[in-house]
Amino acid sequence: MGDRFEIGRIVRAKSISDAWYRGLNIIWNHGQVITDERGSKIREFMDLMVVIEDPYTDRIPHDTAWNEERLEEYAKQLISGENIQDFEYTYGQRLRNWHGKVDQIEYVIEKLQENPTSRRAIAITWIPPVDTKVNEVPCMMLDDFKIRDGKIHLTTLFRSHDFGGAYPANLYGLSKLLEYVADRVGTEPGTITTISISAHIYDHDWDMVENIVKGVN
Repeated sequence: MGDRFEIGRIVRAKSISDAWYRGLNIIWNHGQVITDERGSKIREFMDLMVVIEDPYTDRIPHDTAWNEERLEEYAKQLISGENIQDFEYTYGQRLRNWHGKVDQIEYVIEKLQENPTSRRAIAITWIPPVDTKVNEVPCMMLDDFKIRDGKIHLTTLFRSHDFGGAYPANLYGLSKLLEYVADRVGTEPGTITTISISAHIYDHDWDMVENIVKGVN
């Protein structure tokens, strides 16, 4: 397990649950164990790309600790930009009120309404003057929306991705965000693709993931 360094893999998944289980398998069986800059031990697979063909069926994996109520709360925070729990930042704030100035999701909607073939409907979360000076920085870097074949497709880039603990919530929230944008634009939601530069599992989740992988296999 993890004897030979491997980088890059593409997965075509039917659903969010399918994506999670298959991603865990790849990280567990082909990832490398490293210690990150915070001193946490992780099993990491670099440059994992997952295309989810239908993000709206089988959205919540059976083995995740997330339930529908918590997932809905997470999704609402992502779309609305609210920061009720007073975190240092939220993705919603970065997307809806970037640097206190720009609602990027509104920009995306307007851009796609104006030009359905636009390649500029993109929202970013990294704020250089802020994130080069603080400890808590975004893991999700950008969300790109494109209308092709009559549907809006979302591609999301993660610089760092807690696949064991956060992937189901991230994807549930992104599916809701895509649904929101598609509804505003008047188009059907399509696929979601995640590109995880560092797809990893923290050591505190290793027992859980090992049991899952043994069960899936």
